[in-house]
Order: sequence, then C-alpha cells, then structure tokens
Amino acid sequence: MATATRNPELFEEVACPACGGRRFTVEIPDRVPQGLTAEAVRRQFHSSSDHCFFEQLVRCEGCSLLFLNPRIRSDLILSGYSEAVDPVFARQNELRIRTFTRGLRQAMKVTGMTPRSHSRVLDVGCAGGAFVKAATDLGFRATGVEPSRWLCELGREQYGLDLRPGILSDQNFAPRSFDLITLWDVIEHLTDPGDVVEQIHGLLVDGGLFVVNYPDYGSLARKILRRKWPFLLSVHLIYFTRKTIRKFLEERGFEVLEIRPFWQTLELGYVLGRAGAYFGVFSTLARVVERIGLGRIPCAYNMGQSTVIARKRS
Repeated sequence: MATATRNPELFEEVACPACGGRRFTVEIPDRVPQGLTAEAVRRQFHSSSDHCFFEQLVRCEGCSLLFLNPRIRSDLILSGYSEAVDPVFARQNELRIRTFTRGLRQAMKVTGMTPRSHSRVLDVGCAGGAFVKAATDLGFRATGVEPSRWLCELGREQYGLDLRPGILSDQNFAPRSFDLITLWDVIEHLTDPGDVVEQIHGLLVDGGLFVVNYPDYGSLARKILRRKWPFLLSVHLIYFTRKTIRKFLEERGFEVLEIRPFWQTLELGYVLGRAGAYFGVFSTLARVVERIGLGRIPCAYNMGQSTVIARKRS
C-alpha cells in the first residue's frame, strides 16, 4: 500500500498548504485500492463526489493543518473538474439557491452590507451558479468562475448568469474590482489554497468581504462519526478547524468577523443517498423515501459545515 501512494503517475508529495512545512504526523494511514488508474481518479473529481478518501491524512507539525499527503496529482485533479458532467449535483440547484439566499442574508445582517454598498460580487468555484443566482435575485451584480465547463454552461443557459469557465487565475479581473468574494465548499478542494486566497485578497477593495464555507474537522459531528464523517472524501485535500482557518486567513490579510454553523438544504433522498456511502441503512432509507414519494422533500442538515465571514484589512 505504501508503495502505491508514491506512484508518480498518480500521486505527488506536497508541503503544508498553509505554512510550507515538511514535517508531519500521520492522522489516518492510506488505504489505496489496487489497480487504481489515472482515468478512475479523474472520474471521482466532480461536485457530487462521494468517494471516501483512501489517501494518507497528515497533520502539519508546524501549524496543525490537516491535509492529504501524498495526494492525487494537481493536473489530474484539475482535468477531472474541468471535464466533469454532474447532473446529480445540478438537480439540487433550486434548493441550493434557497440555502445561499438565506446565507447571504445572514452575512448582510452581520456586516451591514447591501447591494448598494457591496454591489460587485464574485463566486469562485460556482458550480451551476446557485449562489450567483441567489445574489443576483437579491440585487447584487454577481459573476461566477467554475472549472467544470458543463456546469458553467448549464448555469448560463438555465439562469442567464455571468459564469466564466476555468479557474481564477485564468480570468482577467482587475485588482480591487469586487466588494464581496465567496468560496462555498471550495477551499477544501484547492491544490494551492494560499495562492487562491492571495489572489482574492488582491481582487477585493480595501474593507471588502470574503465568505468561506468549509467542512470543519473540529466539529462535534466529525468527532462523533470519526472515520464515518461524510466529508472525509478524496476530493477534499485539506481539513480546517476553526483555529486553523482563522490563522490561515489572518496571515493572508483578512480579519475574521464571525464563524458560524452552516445549515444546508437539499432533497431528503439526495442526503440519504450520500449518507449511504458510509452507513448502509441510509441507502435502504433512500430507496424507501423515493418509493413512497418523499425523496424530494427539502431536508435541512448540518454535519459540521461552518461559514467564515472575513474582511480584507487595508
């Protein structure tokens, strides 16, 4: 198993994404499947992926950040996201719009921002445009960036949104051109989150707002579920806690204003189906609720997701 994780055709060893340190302790050892191929790896990198991770999870001895190391090569990850076709994820867009509308209104209360004071909004990793749609409906001028060409095109056709394919560094946004930038369930997927956050810092006006949503490794749900926590996925390269994400953002020019639990609303059948990857009984429940016509009922849940609201320091 140890030899498989060092296969340079699939894996790369990395330094700590936060501090660059090379010393770490193993939190969870790897369980790499035999016969793993580059094509199989690419297929698992999409928005609704439920592939339980098989890589080694380590803790940096310098800053305590948890991250996968060795991990899937960066070029394979980007290729997977760019080519992803994900109708399972897209079918939940309407409920995601509802969730993001609620989350944005909460951020407006905390910060006092309005569509007049913070009109220019950018969502990085926007998937099918659910947050961009929610922000647009509330009166903001919102743009999205998304590596999946299929999801990007879907959001443009379905809602008429300004969604741009690619990653942030592919775009030509001018410095200080946004008042609010968001990363909804994205930062844990990034191969170089420090670089992306520094780009975001440059794109924000002084005093601009930054919202980051992430699965919290320090949450009660993770502590109770341990290896069965549903956010332990191969597509999640980094695992923050409240302490490590606060330090990560503060070291990159942000003042953290608030960290709060994030409640997601999705269809009951979808939630149970995802949970079935970890607990077989939920797969059975998913089939039952679909059979009796309850699969599309909205289900609000929190399994350790947290939202950070931060402000760019002048």
